[in-house]
Amino acid sequence: MSISNTTAQTQTQAQSDVIEEPPRLPLDTVFEILKNRRRRDILQYLWQHEGTANIGELAEHIAALENDIEVSALSSSQRKRVYIGLYQCHLPKMDDAGIVDFDKHRGTVELCEAASELTPYLTLDEPEQTDLPTTSLAVSLVVGALVPMGVLGLGPLSAVPVIGWALVSTVTLLAVTFAQLADGDLADLAAFDTLRTRLVSEPSS
Repeated sequence: MSISNTTAQTQTQAQSDVIEEPPRLPLDTVFEILKNRRRRDILQYLWQHEGTANIGELAEHIAALENDIEVSALSSSQRKRVYIGLYQCHLPKMDDAGIVDFDKHRGTVELCEAASELTPYLTLDEPEQTDLPTTSLAVSLVVGALVPMGVLGLGPLSAVPVIGWALVSTVTLLAVTFAQLADGDLADLAAFDTLRTRLVSEPSS
């Protein structure tokens, strides 16, 4: 076997060994899909129901969310309004983007593989309800009442210098802010950081 044939076979083998990554969704598509609340709700529902649903289920779920009521309390007009929006606009748009497979005749919706690229930008689980907002409000009110009295030198609070009260108010503000972030907003910050990384790493066209 000649050297040229051996080299060609080696190059062909090397190329076949390279695993090609599937094309990523354009950022314009990511923005277009996620900017609408109904499309985000569709993704959330499908992720929570093994990636499949029918349009009737989706319409009822989203209508209940938008009207802040139970599905059983929905009126026919509330269902119909959301159903038409999903059927005519949102699901076809997501189908065209390759996010879902929408069968209009059967009324079925199924997540496509490309939908996994959107998970970093969405919170899949609802955060647990905690008493943190109430606690933060109470702490803020107490400190907010003490600091002015201390600055004015009222009673025993005058023993603390003005700069001390300024420090107390600053530390309290930072503590409350950090606690609120840790309670649920960190997921939003992570999503923002993921998007920022893509914006930095991908040159604009």
